[in-house]
Amino acid sequence: MVSPRARLVGDGVENPANALALAEAARMFAVPCVFRDSRGLAGHVPDLSTVDTEALLGGADPVVAVDNAPGAESVYRAGTVHGGASIVVGNERRGIRPDVLRAAAKTVHIPMPGRGVNTLNVATAAAVALYYLLDADGRRRPRAPRPESHRPALLLAAPRDHVEAGSTLRSAAAFGWQSVTLDDREKVWFGTPRPVRNEARAAARSHRNPLRVVPAGDAWSPPPGGRVVVCGPDVDGPPLHRTELTGPGTTLVIPDGDGWEPVPGAEFARVTTPGNVGRYRLLTGIVLAEAARQLGARTGGVPRPPRRGLSFGSGVDLTVPPDADLVQPWELTLY
Repeated sequence: MVSPRARLVGDGVENPANALALAEAARMFAVPCVFRDSRGLAGHVPDLSTVDTEALLGGADPVVAVDNAPGAESVYRAGTVHGGASIVVGNERRGIRPDVLRAAAKTVHIPMPGRGVNTLNVATAAAVALYYLLDADGRRRPRAPRPESHRPALLLAAPRDHVEAGSTLRSAAAFGWQSVTLDDREKVWFGTPRPVRNEARAAARSHRNPLRVVPAGDAWSPPPGGRVVVCGPDVDGPPLHRTELTGPGTTLVIPDGDGWEPVPGAEFARVTTPGNVGRYRLLTGIVLAEAARQLGARTGGVPRPPRRGLSFGSGVDLTVPPDADLVQPWELTLY
């Protein structure tokens, strides 16, 4: 039996919904998914595949940590992995534990140019990391400098689940979008019941997400002379990473399934993975990451002048005991 090229490892993941989404991300890329369970996850997820610390860190296979640790390399430049590597993502709040970071042959991060939210949902981060670490050869070169002048507009077309839509909006903000148009025909964001609205906003991290969400209306159409690129797993077009996704007047459309009718003259970009594409947040995370990669990072430029008037600093440091959970005030409103 041929051993898999890699496996996905969740280190200390505690949310059962995230664990199931991680398993779907692994299936997208036809790799196994296991968990180093230090948070009692096995009690909530039946038939959880686990790995102990010795098997994870003491074997011959390399460990690749996906974490915003100091010195981490951009996942866009990290190259592909080989030899049964363990690609590790960490706890939703604490990240990867220090022993994994010390043992890792390589640590990579996903660049986050957003001004508010600067992290992805853990399953979305895993899908993006797998996309670049396992494939995406022949990528287009980024546009930097001045990437913002080429940022495409974004239309999320008919998402069918409110949490998936919220997580996608979180990703859009993290990758640098300030405004997103939403075709909300399934009523997952606007005019929803209060419990649904709360769950969607929590998934979007709305408390620190400056993103503006604009309803598409009943008859959305692109700006005159604009270019529309429909991105999905089942469209007839070139691979995503070989398609130009940026440029003035460009609108990226990411439909949830095949129920959205594209506008005449639309171009298509195919999200290719070895397995079936699963949740909407995983698909959109890959598309947004590739568009952000093609935009490139802002380089050089004139430094901003210092602010006038008074400035304030904090003399209080928040100390959290090692085994304590840090609860944000907005989380209390959900109970």
